[in-house]
Amino acid sequence: MIIKRTKSHIAEIFCNVLCVFVITVVSVNAQKLNDDFFSPKSRLSFGNYLFLEKDYLRASNEYKEFLKTDNNDTVRFKLSESFLRIGRYEEAANNFKSLFFSTSLTDEARLGLFKSLFFEKNFVRFRQYRLEENYTTEKFSHDIDRLNYISYFFDSEPLPDSSRLFSAFADLNRADIKKFYYMKKNPDTKNPVTAALLSAAIPGLGKIYTGEIGDGITSLITTGLLVFLSANNFRHDHNFRGWLFAGFAALAYGGNIYGSAASAQIYNAGVKFNFDNEVKLFFEKHNYFLPEFDFVNR
Repeated sequence: MIIKRTKSHIAEIFCNVLCVFVITVVSVNAQKLNDDFFSPKSRLSFGNYLFLEKDYLRASNEYKEFLKTDNNDTVRFKLSESFLRIGRYEEAANNFKSLFFSTSLTDEARLGLFKSLFFEKNFVRFRQYRLEENYTTEKFSHDIDRLNYISYFFDSEPLPDSSRLFSAFADLNRADIKKFYYMKKNPDTKNPVTAALLSAAIPGLGKIYTGEIGDGITSLITTGLLVFLSANNFRHDHNFRGWLFAGFAALAYGGNIYGSAASAQIYNAGVKFNFDNEVKLFFEKHNYFLPEFDFVNR
């Protein structure tokens, strides 16, 4: 009995020692695996993978963690580009600025700053920086000039000289650029005052002028019918009904004048919306004629 108890006790001790050994080995390996997974090298690799997958928000988080241990210019450029692509333009601009000096990416960073300002639609600052030597780059000066010319299609500033603007684009695209230029310079808009005066002269004519032919004809018939009913009732000494229909006719007449002016404004808003949308789609299709950078695997 004593021998059996001794053997059982030894087996129990052996099992406990084995369990402790296994747990220790697993814990050490797990910790090592965890350290490797969150190492700067792993974060950088994962960040590059996320960038290629266009998951720019999570890529920016990985790049920020990596930069806590290594102030690498290439990674900071990738971080800036990630901010740019998720619409955090101010952060993108600040990070691009930090790469202006003592780095091989100086020229790319300066172009990145102008891209950030352009997509933020901060065209005033864009044009100010373009005139300052500290922000310009000879390598991408043509790209920045072209981006500057494109910006005029998206704001209300007067268009620059046509010959300089057209020459900034290749012959292949120049016909489209000219089309947009003259559409912007001479938009097919309607004058609200003209529309109102036309409807004052002939009810409904102002709406026909703005392209609402059906509404214009309806307004003409409605106003004319109310005037006829008013006159007819006065002729037959039905004064109450005559004044009633006269009041309706006056309301229809005044509403038609106001509606014609509003119709012209709506027409003009539609022209602007269609122009902006067509221009936006065209430049997006051509990536705003910006150069592509293959920097992820650097």
